[in-house]
Amino acid sequence: MSAYTLLQLVEVVVFSAVLLYGVLSLHPSLAVLGGGFLIGKAVLNILAPEGGTVFRRSLIGYTLGGIYVLFGIAAVHFLT
Repeated sequence: MSAYTLLQLVEVVVFSAVLLYGVLSLHPSLAVLGGGFLIGKAVLNILAPEGGTVFRRSLIGYTLGGIYVLFGIAAVHFLT
């Protein structure tokens, strides 16, 4: 297993732990943050067949994840 693959697996475990902690501790903003991290990681890997550098794919993925987090936290704030 390459170091990059191991790093990705560790990131997924950490991001999933943030999501799970947010759900179990009834902190919806943390759950949204964990979901945003996972969206970023997913988009980064979905774009892999398209080519491009890891930096470019990360920038796109985590930007989309950040947008999700901003809208999610706003929804949590205004709807709860």
